[in-house]
Amino acid sequence: MLGRGSSRRQATPHTQVRSGIRTHGSRVRARMRTVLACSVAALTAVIGTMSHQAVAGAAAAGCRVDYTVTSQWPGGFTGAVTVTNLGDPVSGWKLAWSFTAGQTVTQAWNATLTQNGAQVTAADAGYNAALATGGSTAFGFNGSWNNSANPLPLSFTLNGTPCAGSATSTPSPTPTPSPTPSPSASPSASRTPSPTPSPTPSPTPSPTPSPTPSPRGGDGSPADPRIAYAGRWDTGSSTGYVPNWTGAYFETAFTGTTVKIKQRDAVNMYVSIDGGDDVFYAGVRGTVNLTPTPLPSGTHTLRVSYRSGDTVFQGLVLDPGATTVDPHPPTKLIEFVGDSITAGYLDSKLALSAYGWVLGEKLHVRHTQIARAGYCLVAQEGCAGQSTQYFKLGSTGATDWDFSRYTADAVVINLGTNDIGHHVTGSAFQAAYTSFLSAVRAKHPRAALFAMETFKQRYVAETKAAVAARNASGDANVYYINTEGWLTPGVDYADGDGHPSDAGHIKIANRLAPVIAPKIGVSVP
Repeated sequence: MLGRGSSRRQATPHTQVRSGIRTHGSRVRARMRTVLACSVAALTAVIGTMSHQAVAGAAAAGCRVDYTVTSQWPGGFTGAVTVTNLGDPVSGWKLAWSFTAGQTVTQAWNATLTQNGAQVTAADAGYNAALATGGSTAFGFNGSWNNSANPLPLSFTLNGTPCAGSATSTPSPTPTPSPTPSPSASPSASRTPSPTPSPTPSPTPSPTPSPTPSPRGGDGSPADPRIAYAGRWDTGSSTGYVPNWTGAYFETAFTGTTVKIKQRDAVNMYVSIDGGDDVFYAGVRGTVNLTPTPLPSGTHTLRVSYRSGDTVFQGLVLDPGATTVDPHPPTKLIEFVGDSITAGYLDSKLALSAYGWVLGEKLHVRHTQIARAGYCLVAQEGCAGQSTQYFKLGSTGATDWDFSRYTADAVVINLGTNDIGHHVTGSAFQAAYTSFLSAVRAKHPRAALFAMETFKQRYVAETKAAVAARNASGDANVYYINTEGWLTPGVDYADGDGHPSDAGHIKIANRLAPVIAPKIGVSVP
């Protein structure tokens, strides 16, 4: 039995593609949509860009299914499914399909998924059981595949009624590299997201502290002390550092007129030079020129963050005689802990569009996002629990994180959206949250801790009680944040009322700013 996770899950920013394959750079997203309308005497299948025409006659039972492979990496992939009811209202639903190439579901959210051989059945999660005529619900899942073929399902049934249609394309297993990559400026709302960045193989899972900077400039190698890393990086191999979780990045400054980056294999990344817009590089590998037009001679700043792919950073290449320079990063740091909402699921630039990143940039502080789609607070029914995983180097794996690497000034927690779908009781949630706050406090002794009310108002009393327990124990630097009314369903969400849109995340950041800033000694611009 596999559970469901985060509020409602990943579709993709809305460029609507109903059938076929769409490429963005060398990253490929496949989307297949099948539409069914049926009556006693007729069945109509609508695929691609055709519009659905309701079948006349007695009570029509119909549906539209939007199945998307939003991200794929060696051995794994993430799928997003939206079901729209085109027939009479239903009070419960089951969507079924069969995989044709040995794929298996490993984790799910917003629905309960079971698999028997190739057959997969997704059942409503209770809270989303009712589907009015024209109503939609969305769920997602992580799965495994054989690294050879990951074809789309050929057909679906909703409550036993077939949704006829077939897939006409399959996702590409890995991004195809571009021999001479051409950067493109990332628009604020049209970038195609991949879901949570997929786990990347680490060279060696033993983190080591960065060396103390020397008075002279650096050489751009991964161990260069003039490169400032934000987030949880595996630094066990001097030949390649690997970011973990979402929203990790590095920044530095350099002299000269050009800079190149060395990447082990195909990767999707964002690059900002001299504080400019983040430029998206899709499927690049090897030595990548980040300055196709040379810069004016002088000292420049560089920030690199990764979206997905093989994120092994192998160093920078500078002009002859040029060096890296201390970038003087901000001294304050905010850590954001959560699930797909905190990870930026469905946002145009994923983590870079999420409220944590937006708030960190707004307050001019360093920021980290210890978040992954589908995660719960309590590990139960196949849902990974942040109550234990938060203390690890990566979003998967058992290697402990070395908290001496950095200490946060604030930790902002947004958990509880997914637990309800995995049957976590209120008492179990409250006990876990109370223990979690205590454990986080032990790792960040001077940080202000904030427990956000989930945007679906789940486990509100239990979250408040966990904060009150910390306060009663003498820890006054723990706060509950009431988020009721911050977002408007149907307006501020990318998928109705589950995952905030880019604009919704900006609203969240703007509401958080005056709450958090005074607690860490910074001002709101």
